[in-house]
Amino acid sequence: MADRQAIVQAIRNADLRGEELRERIVAGSETPLVDGEWRVRDALSHLAARANPLPLLYAITAMSEGDAQMAEFDVEVQNAQQIEERSGNAVSEILDEMHAAYEEAIGEIELLDDEILNKSLQLPGMENEIQVSDLLLMSMGMHVDAHLSDIEAALGTVGN
Repeated sequence: MADRQAIVQAIRNADLRGEELRERIVAGSETPLVDGEWRVRDALSHLAARANPLPLLYAITAMSEGDAQMAEFDVEVQNAQQIEERSGNAVSEILDEMHAAYEEAIGEIELLDDEILNKSLQLPGMENEIQVSDLLLMSMGMHVDAHLSDIEAALGTVGN
């Protein structure tokens, strides 16, 4: 089980890395990622939408405990909505949104009940249950790192 401090540190690391890339992201926001169909700004929009993982966590928890079918959750539809919702925003505004959501997430996670962190969830496509604390660490660590690495690879020397 991941501890609260590890989750908070993963968020701080993600925030710092995003800020370190800020100038390059602004300069190269329309650059296509090396793989897939997204541009830098699309990946950034996705990260901003998920910078505070708790609203999604609460929705997933409600779906797993209620009548709603988690299998109906379509990540591609969600991703497209995240990008569309930010399509009129300047990239600097998306970066600011991401930073603010990271700060909000840290405050909420520091106050999160241990019972919630210790709870196990069964997610679609996963054979075994996962503890909420591990899911949060994975989301704020590996998931964010992967997208930021994609952004960094796409930008190469843009803005340097």
